[in-house]
Amino acid sequence: MTNSANLQWFPTNAPIASSRTDDIWFIDPLVGWAVNSNGQIIKTTDGGDTWKQQFQTPIVNRRPIYLRCVGFSTPLNGWVGTVSEEQRLYHTTNGGETWAIVENLPEKAPVKICGLSIVNESVIYASGTNDPADIPARMMKTVDGGATWTAWDMNEYATILIDNYFINPDRGWVVGGKADNSIPKPTRDDVIPVVLYTEDGGKTWLNQVADISSSFPLGEWGWKIQFLNEKVGFVSLENFNQGAILKTIDGGKTWTRLRINDPQENANLEGIGFVDENLGWVGGWGDADFEGGFSSETKDGGKNWQDANQIGQFINRFRFLGNPVTVGYASGKTVYKYSAAPVTAPLMERVAPLSFLTTNAPAQFEKSVTIEYTLPENTKKVTIYIWNQFAVYVRQLVDETNPSAGQKSVAWDGKNDEGEILSPGIFIYRLTVDENVESRVIRLNP
Repeated sequence: MTNSANLQWFPTNAPIASSRTDDIWFIDPLVGWAVNSNGQIIKTTDGGDTWKQQFQTPIVNRRPIYLRCVGFSTPLNGWVGTVSEEQRLYHTTNGGETWAIVENLPEKAPVKICGLSIVNESVIYASGTNDPADIPARMMKTVDGGATWTAWDMNEYATILIDNYFINPDRGWVVGGKADNSIPKPTRDDVIPVVLYTEDGGKTWLNQVADISSSFPLGEWGWKIQFLNEKVGFVSLENFNQGAILKTIDGGKTWTRLRINDPQENANLEGIGFVDENLGWVGGWGDADFEGGFSSETKDGGKNWQDANQIGQFINRFRFLGNPVTVGYASGKTVYKYSAAPVTAPLMERVAPLSFLTTNAPAQFEKSVTIEYTLPENTKKVTIYIWNQFAVYVRQLVDETNPSAGQKSVAWDGKNDEGEILSPGIFIYRLTVDENVESRVIRLNP
């Protein structure tokens, strides 16, 4: 049981990420870190009252870095994974005051690092990729605190891999999706969920949902995994048109697929978090258009759901502390806190979004979209890069040194760097003006 009757969700004073805060990690109820779509690592030491930006990702080989996941083994020792092949993993040994790229990754390291499981100070697992084009899916681990890493292919078991969770150095799970082996170039439309379990440190794996594979629609995969204890666990299933989760009550031996049946028909799920066997939430993009940002709540272990958008929007990760739970956090449009009272800093002290871009409204376009922005005097460097909704790099639109001040605009024709016309979907563009960053979500229509 929890004291959940006394706890509610409140926004913290974290910056409102222009697109999304992808992940959070708290070492204790007060000290935590977050990574966002602006390429920033931020830290709080007072439970979300105030936040400090610790790091802004660089441009490497004319490519920007997109942060995805974060984890700490001690208050000083932490890791941040990215979905940018140029610099896949960052490490800090001083609580985030400085971050360094990890140079000693093995040849078979995941092309993109989507999930981190911090088992202890010595053992860390990483999983990826979330893109079916990045064949093969892989995992890696360290058993000596990062001094050395080993990595291996997972193509026998998965087409994409996202989140992983280990309860000890040998036993753990990784979730993602698998396409039929007969498909030479699979896409997300070809995969169904896998929940892979190992009890020998990754040497062998068992798909614990193989027996219910016929219940999964094509175009669905596992995104985030959470275990309350050794028996009860949950997996969010990402599916553009349906909302569903997986639940186990026997330590992963069997799993049940449960539909999200709230009135708003929440779909395209990512974040999942339960504080006990009955009370939990899911969140994510909300719909196939990646615009709703809906959240849903269950009070009976996932059988029935209700709309719960008041807890937060576009949530990609929940994390809870205490047994029973005394505080929790979620990352989405901003960082949210599950506590007995809201954060104490006045909202006027919240870090305001930057204002170089002309509009905050999501843009929809068919053949071309114009991005308008304003540059101040003495700007030294301005760039605009584009990713798809899964943070796959697409295009460099602007890369200018010592630009003139004033109103600017650039048109994007829906093509990538190679001049190929991209399929309709959601895209994220990031404007960097010297050390200042903004990002926006836009939709390319058919």
